[in-house]
Amino acid sequence: MKAAGLSLLAGGSLLLAGCRSMEWTSIPELPPGRVLPVEGHNLFVRQSGGGPNVVLLHGMGDSSIGWQFIEPALVQAGYRITVWDALGAGRSDKPLDGDYSIQAHVRRLDKMLDALGIKQAVIVGHSLGGSVALKFVEQHPEKVQALCLIDAAAYRAGAMGGRWFWTTPLLAEAVLGLLPASAVTEVGLEQNFHNHAAISKEIESMYLREARRDGAIAALVAQERQLVPRNPEEWEQAHRTIQKRTLILWGREDKLVPLAQGTRLSGDIRSSTLVVLAGVGHSPHLEAPQKVLDQLLPFLKEVASAFAGIESRCSASEEIVLPPLLTAPDPPRTRLPKSDSLPAPPASGAPGRRADLL
Repeated sequence: MKAAGLSLLAGGSLLLAGCRSMEWTSIPELPPGRVLPVEGHNLFVRQSGGGPNVVLLHGMGDSSIGWQFIEPALVQAGYRITVWDALGAGRSDKPLDGDYSIQAHVRRLDKMLDALGIKQAVIVGHSLGGSVALKFVEQHPEKVQALCLIDAAAYRAGAMGGRWFWTTPLLAEAVLGLLPASAVTEVGLEQNFHNHAAISKEIESMYLREARRDGAIAALVAQERQLVPRNPEEWEQAHRTIQKRTLILWGREDKLVPLAQGTRLSGDIRSSTLVVLAGVGHSPHLEAPQKVLDQLLPFLKEVASAFAGIESRCSASEEIVLPPLLTAPDPPRTRLPKSDSLPAPPASGAPGRRADLL
C-alpha cells in the first residue's frame, strides 16, 4: 500500500503512535480520574486544580493522556482543568454500535458539564476535539467563555477528506488488522509530528497500551465512519456565527489539516487570533507543548481578568458574556514573505488577525 493509502490511517494514528520531543521526555504525574455515567455509557473524566474552568478536548485516536504536558502547567497557573476520554477513547466505553458523530459528542459533553456543575468554561479542542468545541459553542454559547482551537478539523477538506478508506466495507478492519503496530506508529509519527528526530519510548509505550484496550480499534473505525456531519455545509457556515474570543493555534507543517484551513477559520470567526507555530505539525500540544503554553497561558489570563471584571458588575443571575474583541499581547513575530503577509490587526468587526512564531 502506497503512502496515499497509508496516510489515511493518520487521522486516528495517535492511538498507536508515540510522540517525539526534544524538550519533554518524562511523563508528568497526573491525578486519578473517575467514571461518569452519561447516556448509559461510562465516560472517564479527570479534574485537577482550582480556579476558572478550562475543559480540554482531545482529538481522533487520542485520549486524555494527550494533554499530559499541558495539564500540569495549567493547574499550576491556577485553573480548574477538566479532561475526558470521549466515547470510544481511552478508558471510556467503546460500544460497537455507538453514536460517534460530532453532534453526539457535543450532546454528551453538555451532559457531562452539567453533571460536574460547570456552568461556563474556556473550551480547548485539538483536531476532532476542535470540531466538537466549534459545534458546542454554536449550540451552547452561554456555557463558553472563550475558545482555543488547536489544528481543528473545521471543514470537509483535510482531515475530513479522503473518506474512501474508512467507508469501504471491511477495508479499514482488514488493513488495521494486518499491519504491525510499528508500521502504523511510523505513519502516525510522520503525519502528526514534523520534528521526530527523537522519540520517547515511554510515551510510545503509553500509546501502544491505549491501542491494546479492548474495542479500541473497532471504535476508531466506527468513529471515522461517522466523522463528517450530515449537514456539513450548514455546520461550516455556522462557524461564522461564533462571537466568543478565540485563540487559534496551528502547526505550520500540519500535513493532516493544512494551515490554509486555519487561515479560513480565522476569517470565519471574526473575534479570533491565529498564531502559526513554525516547525510544528498536527499535534503542537505534544510536539511543542511550551509553544502552546506560551500562547495559551496569556490568553487564559486575559479571559479570566475580563470575566472577573464583568462579574464584579453583574448579579449572579445575569449571563456573563466576554467582550468579543479583547486584544491579546502580541507574540513574537516572524516576517512573512510578501505574498504571505497579512494586514495589521484589523479594527473591531473585521476578520481575525495572524501572527507567525519561530
